[in-house]
Amino acid sequence: MKPNATSLSIAIRRQLVFHDRQTVADISEVTGHSFPTVKKHLERMCTAGEVNEQGLTPSTGGRPATRYVFNPSVANGLCAYIEQDVIVYRHIDAIGTTLNEGRVAIQSGDHLQTLFDLLTSQFAVHSFQAITIGVAAAVADGEIIYAPDYPTLSDVALAPLLESTFRVPVVVENDMNAAVYGYSQSVPTYADETIVYVYLGKNGPGSGILINGRLLRGKTHFTGEISFLPFYEHQTFFDCIRHHDRGTPLTEKAHDALARLVTTFTATLNPHTIVFSDVDVTEEEIRWIRSRSERYIAAAHLPDLTRGLWEEHYFQGLIRFCVETLLETI
Repeated sequence: MKPNATSLSIAIRRQLVFHDRQTVADISEVTGHSFPTVKKHLERMCTAGEVNEQGLTPSTGGRPATRYVFNPSVANGLCAYIEQDVIVYRHIDAIGTTLNEGRVAIQSGDHLQTLFDLLTSQFAVHSFQAITIGVAAAVADGEIIYAPDYPTLSDVALAPLLESTFRVPVVVENDMNAAVYGYSQSVPTYADETIVYVYLGKNGPGSGILINGRLLRGKTHFTGEISFLPFYEHQTFFDCIRHHDRGTPLTEKAHDALARLVTTFTATLNPHTIVFSDVDVTEEEIRWIRSRSERYIAAAHLPDLTRGLWEEHYFQGLIRFCVETLLETI
């Protein structure tokens, strides 16, 4: 947090950007700060150029209130995710609107060097105040602790490394955590809902879990590594789906493995919703999975099963993390 970024100024930014509360009275009620204190902060933020006045509220008999909006041009962020053969990125403004996007191929199998080359080239022509990186790996506090398919990233404290190089705050997050967080921001959900997002992946399956709006990370940040689940004698969940070709119908064995996965989550977390990636399953296959799941557990306990927009939810999670960081540091 910068010295001039008080807790109240951050709270005001969050109310303006995430909750569309636009008047002094609205923000005062939510933050618990007095009307004069909030108004004074807003006036300072207007002078600094990060907040703009936007007319008056419609009159309901009393004096119309001034409406305030956050200025999206005060800061920019860079969001990127790393896959086996590509890095996909987006430039965003301070409220999360995409300004530009692109992708670069992984060079010589070196994910870390390709990422550094991308960031260096982007910082040479753009000004960014925060970075978020998504990767299909187990991540703990910005360090990649398990990435068998990304040897140049494995055991790399990526967030500190990037922060020391590019001098901006960096968030590094597991792909499934970002996807389930993005899903919760993109569709109507309730604060007390438990949501599981499942992706079969290019390098192996994973899942992200949201409980009461909070990401479940676990003791060693290993939550969601469903590849290791032992569903059959001498076979894990990964063994059951490893030969599935994306874009082809699921095999009988894959259907059963997914039904067992749904049953496992139902019996342990009893989630409201399990989201499957749109690149992995069709709507018809979701119906088959549900039907097969009913062989193992009563239908009344099963969650809603739905398809998610994988890439968009992934990016929405990364963007939300980035905007949250921007609002705390600008």
